[in-house]
Amino acid sequence: MKNTLKLIFLFFSFILLSDVQPALSFQLLPISRIFSPTGSEATQSYQVINDTQEKLAVEVSIVERQIDIAGQESHKQAEDDFLIYPPQILLNPGESQTVRVTWLGEPKPSKELAYRLVAEQLPINLGKPQDNQSQPVGAVKLLMRYLGSIYIRPTNVKQNVVLETVEPLQGKNDEKQLAITLHNQGTAHAVLKNLQLQLSAAGQKLMVNLKGEQLAAMNNAVILPGNKRRFIIPHPPELPTGAVTATLDFSRN
Repeated sequence: MKNTLKLIFLFFSFILLSDVQPALSFQLLPISRIFSPTGSEATQSYQVINDTQEKLAVEVSIVERQIDIAGQESHKQAEDDFLIYPPQILLNPGESQTVRVTWLGEPKPSKELAYRLVAEQLPINLGKPQDNQSQPVGAVKLLMRYLGSIYIRPTNVKQNVVLETVEPLQGKNDEKQLAITLHNQGTAHAVLKNLQLQLSAAGQKLMVNLKGEQLAAMNNAVILPGNKRRFIIPHPPELPTGAVTATLDFSRN
């Protein structure tokens, strides 16, 4: 999973007619930040920019980030861990606003902590009413939402990703697959970039090397400290069926 922005469109609808009102648009910069738990870098600044010709309202909040073994992300409220100023913004066309975020949580965490900064457009009608124009009934409004990455990083933390298991699986339509489980035993998150996976069947000298698009299910995935991730990839046709051993390498910068 890349540490770049995620755009999620929310649908606010009262469906009686099929009218669609275009979404207003804004930018959140930067989309990823690393905070120190204490000192000057415990406070960071963001820019919220209105790129449209309309006024818009934006609300900024922060949630704790959790990722399960299948890669599904979930969030928990974290309002007590941060101070956000201002949390709500009204932007004129072309206007920008600086938002300051300060970490208020644990000053000496034992590992890196992961959060999401959420900037979402509020469903508020800020336009001027038009004379002799009735409000469209059942209009669908598409609103924009950014999910930025925040990491609270104490000193001397590092990732340590271990390949725990490689298991043959039988997928749909009897498709042969491999289930690969990785465990980040370190104290900082890992991003799986430039992956190379070397596979061999038990008792066989043949080695199969996978990389790039062959490992699309794993490329750029995030593994938080202490977490496990399980990936399913196609069983290489040249690899004999049976028990498999593997070694994994990736860029650890």
